[in-house]
Amino acid sequence: MSEIELTIGQSLTVTAITSVGKDTWNASCESLPSSWKCTIIHRAHLQISPGMPVSCWVLRVIRTRLEVVVSDSDFGFLPISDRKRPLYVTSLRHFAAILKGGIDLESADGDSVAETKGMFTRCWKQDQWDWCAVYTALGAPDFNVSREVSILLGVLGACIRCQRLSIARHVLQRLHDFDLEERIDSALASISETVPRLAIPRRIRTQSRGRVAKNTTASVHVQYQKAKLDEANRTHAELLALLRSHLSEYGHLIESNELIDAYARLRTGPAIFEAKSITDDNEVSQIRQGLSQLYEYRFRHRIKDATLWLLLSRAPSGKLEWMTEYIEKDRDVRLLWIENGSLSGPSFGRLTESGSTAIRRDNAGNHK
Repeated sequence: MSEIELTIGQSLTVTAITSVGKDTWNASCESLPSSWKCTIIHRAHLQISPGMPVSCWVLRVIRTRLEVVVSDSDFGFLPISDRKRPLYVTSLRHFAAILKGGIDLESADGDSVAETKGMFTRCWKQDQWDWCAVYTALGAPDFNVSREVSILLGVLGACIRCQRLSIARHVLQRLHDFDLEERIDSALASISETVPRLAIPRRIRTQSRGRVAKNTTASVHVQYQKAKLDEANRTHAELLALLRSHLSEYGHLIESNELIDAYARLRTGPAIFEAKSITDDNEVSQIRQGLSQLYEYRFRHRIKDATLWLLLSRAPSGKLEWMTEYIEKDRDVRLLWIENGSLSGPSFGRLTESGSTAIRRDNAGNHK
């Protein structure tokens, strides 16, 4: 194996030789040149013994010492989680806009810059469960470069927060020396491409009924129904546009297919959305239909852990004061609606909450 083939994250099977300290073993590897040394960082629960073959992945390549450091655990090798992905996307977008001059330092968000700093810190410290995925998304930056960029981003975020803008501009100029724009753009594309996609639904076989003869005597009624349908379709599209805009702002990728109106990986996990245009005349039937569709779509797409979300064109009318409790408490479906042209409803805050926040809220509710 040539040196150029040794990459971070690459799988290697090595043979343990001797323990040389806590959680560290010397090893041999037939895939490596004989002049290279191999060291195992042992973090897995399985115990190692001399002569034992161990499945590992490359943690570091120290070419100056002809040494490969490998790990036998998943620590550092896990994919980017639903919790972190939208934070990475929004922070990278923000930093890219700063680099390209789309956002002035006066109005920049220091916390968002700090999140980007954390991504580069992961790359050189190797101290988080997803560091290798982040490292790969950022284009495998040199560890020394990652460290320098991380330090500069830390200073930049702090200066933005306290509005020390002269120092911030100087730091930003130093960051430009690392040609980060293309790296950040590529990372955004890479992270979006790795989002688990919407599954193909289970099919329903239907039998053709043939053509139905046109009833010319009901043409006026048909035109009236078509006008109502067109209006409902416009409202439906507007509902989904608002939802997409809101979720995209928080870094979420939104999908749809012939069944599901919208699907996203929220910070709490996968979510299925059904939008319904309601009026005083049809709100009960539309809500019933929306609920049944959500359960069916979750089953047919095999996404058992997906939360279900019903998005209405307005709040249920006063005569249905029981409806919100029925939907959220009894049916365990999140409820949203449109109010004054914006997303609202009792579950609105849950769209962007983290998993830990959701767990604390649910535990608090269970103890009441």
